[in-house]
Amino acid sequence: MPAYLSKALVAALLAFAMVFGWSMLTSRTAESATPRHTVTYSVQPGDTLWGYAERVTPAGGDVRQTVDEIVELNGLQSTSLVPGQSIVVPIAR
Repeated sequence: MPAYLSKALVAALLAFAMVFGWSMLTSRTAESATPRHTVTYSVQPGDTLWGYAERVTPAGGDVRQTVDEIVELNGLQSTSLVPGQSIVVPIAR
């Protein structure tokens, strides 16, 4: 492969990586700039993450999205909850 083609390929790949990286950065920045209203909830015996998310999800909302938000807000490694555990949960405003 001629040297000028190698340089052109490297330049094209670098440009693509920069554009892709920039788009990923700006989408996260816009998402994280949206304020979330939250409260802290103390897990009760018998609570499940899905069950609690069902109770706090607004009518017509997606419970899966609420579960994902709770997991993200709390840095949970699993969906298991322990009685007495405090979790931050999103609330509708």
